[in-house]
This record gives sequence, C-alpha cells and structure tokens, in this order.
Amino acid sequence: MTPEESRQVLIAEAKAIIRAVFPDAEPLVAVQVRDSPCGGLVGTEHTSVTSLLTVRSNTVDDTSNPDEVFRKVLTVLRQRGWTINYTKGRVAGAERTGVGGISVGVPDSPVGINIGGDTECVKNPDE
Repeated sequence: MTPEESRQVLIAEAKAIIRAVFPDAEPLVAVQVRDSPCGGLVGTEHTSVTSLLTVRSNTVDDTSNPDEVFRKVLTVLRQRGWTINYTKGRVAGAERTGVGGISVGVPDSPVGINIGGDTECVKNPDE
C-alpha cells in the first residue's frame, strides 16, 4: 500500500464510523502530518512512513445524548473489527490491522464525533 492509499483507507474508515452513528453526517477531514518517518530501529528512518489525520462531524440533532452517542461509537467500532485498547470518559483508543490506530472522542457541546489517528506504517516509495 502506498502512503496515499493508507491515508484514503483511514479516511474512508473514519467516515464510515461517523456515518454509522450519524447517517446524514458530512465529515470534515484534515491531514495533520503527511508521511512522517516510522521505519528503522527507532522509527526515525524514512524507509517507512505514517500520516496523522483527523475526521470529525457534529450531529444535526440538538437533543443527542453524548453518552448514548459514545456507546453507539463503541458498538460500531467492534462491529467493524476494531480492537478497543482503552476507554476513559467518552474517549476510546482503537486499532485495526490494515487501517491504523485511532482515538475517538465524543464532546458535550456540540455533540459530535472526533476521530484522530495514524495510518499504518507503510513502505516509503521515495526511499
């Protein structure tokens, strides 16, 4: 998989998670860090790279309960094959082979879903 393909896989998965909870959502995507080194013994060689991105959306339903939304998010993650590594408050960390690692949070106001994550470490085609 190329670095761009890995970004598209994570973006598509994050959008699918959000839309499973908020079917009418139009998630916003921002690539925070593109092609950061993750190869070598200490992860600092450019032989492999990862990217950091965020995907988020707010609900259009002002009556949404953030605790219920978070429970739905956890259910969706499990259904989609994510391994949940931790939960604290309304934040969960999860990973899935072939996609990467994410942190999912549900804020109080406005109620929404924020997903920040790293793509899998993939071979750098430029090295």
